Amino acid sequence: MHTDPWRKEFPVTDELIYLNHAAVCPLPRRTAGAVCAMANEYRDRGSWDYPHILDTVRRGRERLANLIDARPHEVAYVKNTTSGLMLAAESIPWRAGDSVVVAGIEFPANVYPWLNLRRRGVEVRIVEARERLLHVDDYRAACDASTRAIAVSWVQYSTGQRMDLPALAGIAREVGAYLIVDAIQGLGALQADVGEMGADVLCADGHKWLLSVEGCAPLFVSDRIIGDLEPFWRGWCSVPTPMDLGAHDQPPRNDARRFEEGSANTIGAAALDASAGLLLEVGPAEVERRIIALTDGLIEGLRAGGCTIVSPLAPEERSGIVCFEHPTRDADEVVERLTHEGIAAASRMGLVRLSPHFYNDEGEIERAVQACVS
Repeated sequence: MHTDPWRKEFPVTDELIYLNHAAVCPLPRRTAGAVCAMANEYRDRGSWDYPHILDTVRRGRERLANLIDARPHEVAYVKNTTSGLMLAAESIPWRAGDSVVVAGIEFPANVYPWLNLRRRGVEVRIVEARERLLHVDDYRAACDASTRAIAVSWVQYSTGQRMDLPALAGIAREVGAYLIVDAIQGLGALQADVGEMGADVLCADGHKWLLSVEGCAPLFVSDRIIGDLEPFWRGWCSVPTPMDLGAHDQPPRNDARRFEEGSANTIGAAALDASAGLLLEVGPAEVERRIIALTDGLIEGLRAGGCTIVSPLAPEERSGIVCFEHPTRDADEVVERLTHEGIAAASRMGLVRLSPHFYNDEGEIERAVQACVS
């Protein structure tokens, strides 16, 4: 696999073999440059040319919408995945006796916002994993006429399992529920089409597979449900004409930007604009193809070295994450060894987790496998 044309965008390759994009990514050269350029503009000119700054925010929104096959008005900037999920949880018009379904192995960002609804009398139903993996039938069994939402990660952080979102969306439609998706471990690595997924709400912070900074995240809210949601909060930017500063009787906007309550994180938006531009330039299909090919190499090499792959191997469940058990060493020991060799990895739930991106190459995969099994 030839990735050299893109590797120049990633100075991290000069020092490290970076296989930890499921944690916090290294920034592409153009993204770091965009952050510096925006900071320099504020340093040198303040808000003198604020329309130019807002144009960057607008362009980033359009690029992010393109990445998920949505319309720009369905995309808002929020602080992080957690804040997007909290907004969804608190904006759904809950009724007495309603329930929400969420898996017990979810990352806590997709658990606490739902547990917090118990104070409103909402029942939180937990789907348990079987041998570390989740099954659509268990979600179906947990849902009934009281179910108002299914909350799920597109890709599970601790196993790399890609969930069957269209099937879960079908269950949600059958019972009259919303499908709320934590996409942080998939968006930027896998091709995304929110229409095909059936997602009603989707959120993903920028600092993993989107190759951007922490603290700025795209939130997708489908047009088909925006009218159902309660105005959980209303700030000066979440109304139709925010610059009409004296009009305090405005309703919430009728699109996703109602969740942009105040001044934008313009530096974070500049980073997302640059990184989304890079991913679109490479092409989401090509990004996914390269990542899956790299994980193929990891799986083959690790299995040959006696490791047990815990991540699912069915093509439809694959992602950019490979989790495994070493035959004799615990996960922390393996990760410590990798760190000593200049290879970035992570230990999660007793497993070693490797997560390459499209710019990694086969030589790096071979070196990582050798460090893991030797």
